[in-house]
Amino acid sequence: MFRFVIFLAVLGIVVFSALPEEIVSQPKKDSKGTPPQIILAMPMAIETGKTTKITLRGLSIDDVTEIRLHEPKSSGKIIGKSKKIPVPANTNPAQIGDSEIEIEVTLPQEVPGGVVPFSIIGPGGESKSHQLIVKDGTPIVAEKEPNDGFKQAQPILIPCIVEGSIRQPQDVDVFRFEGKKGEQLVFELQANRFGSPADGVLTLFDDAGRVIGSADDSPGSIDPILNVTLPRDGIYYLSLIDAHDQGGSIFLYRLVMRAK
Repeated sequence: MFRFVIFLAVLGIVVFSALPEEIVSQPKKDSKGTPPQIILAMPMAIETGKTTKITLRGLSIDDVTEIRLHEPKSSGKIIGKSKKIPVPANTNPAQIGDSEIEIEVTLPQEVPGGVVPFSIIGPGGESKSHQLIVKDGTPIVAEKEPNDGFKQAQPILIPCIVEGSIRQPQDVDVFRFEGKKGEQLVFELQANRFGSPADGVLTLFDDAGRVIGSADDSPGSIDPILNVTLPRDGIYYLSLIDAHDQGGSIFLYRLVMRAK
């Protein structure tokens, strides 16, 4: 009920699948210290057949010397020195990291969509593996502000994947699409399980402001998956918020919208 009140206030309304679970390996540690830890890769998704520059955020990555991709014919290299990043007061560095380093990753064209695990190696050993999402040819749409309410909702066509971020506390991202009665649609958020601190909530409204469906956590993840059957022809609005009204530059997400 509290979240619904927030939606009404923010949106100005009067009335009113899944990728495999993260592959985890035990870190390899030697006597020289703590193994590095990857928290977030930015961007979270990369294309095959090309080289992509990625910023890794994590812990103990100051002296990383090697990138190890668990995919044949793939390669990765370090292209810059690590740098420390500020950690806000009352924030656990283990949640957002305290340093960043830039790498380049190249995947062969034949790698299918899904995920590719990789790890980094430093004086303290090898990190646990982290997952990069491999783009599968679904149209990509960049989230554009302002899109904070029904009047400013960003128009999209389904199927697509919206790549964006919850840019500041209490940010609301709203997307507008046209649907047909009986259509079965799936809206899946890819965020927290890939290292983003975002804890998303999805809610679908019709053009009269009625709630068609809402999703918070999903089994085994706090990333929501919303399955709906559209009740009528018309315009629909999909909103995304952070469950704790948090936000920032690293609150990245990919919002997958597709037919069931």
